[in-house]
Amino acid sequence: MINYFKLFTFLLCCFALISVKGQDRSSHEIGFITGAASFTTDYGQRNNFNSNVGGNIGMGVGLIYYMNFSDYRYGWSQRTNYFNEHFRLRGELSFMTADLDHFGKWIDIIDNNTGELSLGAQQLRAMHGKTKLINFGAQLEFHIVDIVDFGSRRIPDLKWSPYASAGFMLDYYDPELKIDEPYSLFPKWNVDGATNMRSNITGSLTFGVGTRHKLGEYSDILIESRWQYFFSNFVDGLNARDDSANKYNDWLLWVHVGYVYYLN
Repeated sequence: MINYFKLFTFLLCCFALISVKGQDRSSHEIGFITGAASFTTDYGQRNNFNSNVGGNIGMGVGLIYYMNFSDYRYGWSQRTNYFNEHFRLRGELSFMTADLDHFGKWIDIIDNNTGELSLGAQQLRAMHGKTKLINFGAQLEFHIVDIVDFGSRRIPDLKWSPYASAGFMLDYYDPELKIDEPYSLFPKWNVDGATNMRSNITGSLTFGVGTRHKLGEYSDILIESRWQYFFSNFVDGLNARDDSANKYNDWLLWVHVGYVYYLN
């Protein structure tokens, strides 16, 4: 099993070394982000729109910190190299939460004998979950537009800075499960090891695309969409290992906006 603490500590040390090495020409920013997160978990039918996109949606907020490898505000004329002028490091501490329910054809199955919803459909409808997440990690962003040119504001027509990102998060998750009376848990989760409502820590990989837009002399707004894939399948508290439909771990798609302020 991956030791997430050791992995994250190693990455944090790398981040610190890069920061110390680049501090003579680096620049820094802080900000916040907020938006909607769509959770894809064991709740709901696979490949169903409401299960994957439209239904299990929660909200997220976060604090962000950027370290740039170039001092674009006061040293834009001192060109460095392609990496320093197109990549930046981002640290993040964020919180997300979402209510989880079942969607898809399985909650609408009719019992041929009674003409009413089957027991299985009623059991699925009676399941209500919730998960809370705290994410802490770092991402590396690649900006198509030169960061020095964009940040220095010396080119008036340069108002957008699109980027792509990839990173690693350490995630604390806390799932919950409620069953409406008088129903029992759906059979595939009513076995040993298929549910676990204890809070725990896992890791995740992130991949995102977004853009910045100039807001003022010392500030930007950002719009971003980020995919986050967890190393655990218990983020929602459910993991029916013997089910053929249970092929992937939990993941989410977070669409958010943010504000960034230049510190120097």
